[in-house]
Formats: sequence, C-alpha cells, structure tokens
Amino acid sequence: MLSDKGSVVIRKYGILNANIPEGHPFFGIPFPGDYLIDSNGTVRDKQFLPNYETRPAASEVLLKNFGVVAGSSGIAIKADDVRANITLSSDRAVPGRQLGVSVEFEIPAGWHIYGQPLPDNYVATSVEFDSETISTQSFDFPKATPVEFKSLGETLPVYSGTMRAFGRILIKSGLKPGDYGLSGTLRFQECSDQICKPPKKIAFEFPITIDPMVAGAK
Repeated sequence: MLSDKGSVVIRKYGILNANIPEGHPFFGIPFPGDYLIDSNGTVRDKQFLPNYETRPAASEVLLKNFGVVAGSSGIAIKADDVRANITLSSDRAVPGRQLGVSVEFEIPAGWHIYGQPLPDNYVATSVEFDSETISTQSFDFPKATPVEFKSLGETLPVYSGTMRAFGRILIKSGLKPGDYGLSGTLRFQECSDQICKPPKKIAFEFPITIDPMVAGAK
C-alpha cells in the first residue's frame, strides 16, 4: 500500500484518473491497473481500465502471459478442417471484474482464414460475446499476412498454420450473485487458393459463477 499525498507518484506514472473531476472526494486516485514486472525489473505487460469500480482479474494476467487457467476449461470447436480452442481465464468473477479470453486456431496446410481489413464479400475471423452479462469486450488479433491471389486479382490478409488471439470482457456491474451462461459466437471463413467454403457462425457458451462483492474491512 502506498501513501501518495497529492498523487505525486500517480502523476509521475501518468495514470491520474482524468474521469474524476477536481473537487470530487475520489479525485487524485489512479486508473485501476496492473503492471507485470519480471525479475530484472522490466515491465512485460500493463493494462488499465477507465473506471475505478472495475478491475482486471489476476486470472487474466496469468492466461495472457503464462497460459495458466484459473478453474476454467476451454471449449474445443472443429468446423470442417479448422480447429479452435476458446479459453476463459476464470469461471468465477464478481461484478465489474475484467476477465481474459484466449482463442487458439489450427488451420490445416493449404487453407487459410481471413483477418482485417477485408472486403465485404469475405468474412473476417471474429469472436463476439452476447451482452446479457458483459458491458464491454475487445479482441486483439495478430496482424494478418497479406497474400496475393492471382486468380482473384486481389491481395487479402490471411491467417494460416496456428494463430492466437487474446480478448478482454468486462462483467457487468450490478449483476446478482448466481450461475450464468456466458455465450458468444465464433465466425470465420475457410478458403484455399482455389475455393472458399461457406462462412461459419458457431455458437458457444461458458458457465460462469458471479460471486457477491465482499464488504471492506472496518
């Protein structure tokens, strides 16, 4: 715990929460966030959220940086020749907690799926969660490789072989404790140099338990 009178250290780090106006009782607090620092003192990762009422989960950091899962199992999806494994960083959370999502693809030799930017007549690879239990979501896909398809007269961004994307979902504030289903949709289109298979739209669902907020110590 750091006593930071006048938010001196917070300002030096550049993380003063600008969403809180001067004069507010909470003015001077930082954006909530985490630094991941290795044994040499190098910052390996950092993430911050705009609202002081929300927090990144430790399970998100473990999944993103070390591939460690806290009590959650992945969902394996196979469609035609493409395999995908979707993993949630934890199967438990409190309202306002941010969780991580890992999506790993295996694409067979001779085939590819698409990234962005992409013309409207193709389907880019995406993962989207429904909004019943989450308030925001984002995914970071690696940069796709531009490939020239001479038969089409186009250069398109593609993924081939293995590929991993990482996302973040923010559990809604105010959710009542209990068991929920966290559902979403995976979309992609598998193509070769000669043909494209019909676009795939695959639904999935994770069971998740929302725990009650713990009151602060008196």
